[in-house]
Amino acid sequence: MKKTLYLIAIALFTLIACKNDPTPEEVALQIQMESYDLLKSEAMKVHDEIMPKMGVLMELKGELVANENDNELSEIATAAENLKASHDAMMSWMQDYSEKFPYGEPTPETKEALDEKLPILEQEVKEIVQLKDRTMLAIENAQELLKK
Repeated sequence: MKKTLYLIAIALFTLIACKNDPTPEEVALQIQMESYDLLKSEAMKVHDEIMPKMGVLMELKGELVANENDNELSEIATAAENLKASHDAMMSWMQDYSEKFPYGEPTPETKEALDEKLPILEQEVKEIVQLKDRTMLAIENAQELLKK
C-alpha cells in the first residue's frame, strides 16, 4: 500500500508540474485526498474478502455444536465462541463504518475535514484487517477440530 501511495504522489507531482504552479498546500491537499480514497478502497477490499465468510462461520459453528463430545467439549465450545465472536465483530464493524463513512459520501475536499477523517479511516482499515486475520484463524481452527 505504501508503494501505491508513493506512486500516486509521484503521479500527482508530475501532473501538477504540467499545470500552473500549484501551491504546496494544494499539492498536499491533493495527496491527502488520494490517500483518503485509497484507504476507503482498502477497507472495502478487505471487507469484500471476508464478508462471504460470514455464512461459513455460522455453518462451522453449527457443525461444531452438532459434533460435541465430552472429550473435546471445551475446545469445541471455544472454537464455536470464536466463530460467533468473529461474525458479531464483522456486523459491528460494518455498522460502525457505515455510520462514519456513509455510502456515497464524497471525499472531503478541505484540509480540515481530511485531517479529521483520515485518522478515523486509518483506524477502521486497521480494525478490518485485524478482523480478517481473526476470522480466518477462527475458520481454520474450527475446520481442524472437525477433522478430528
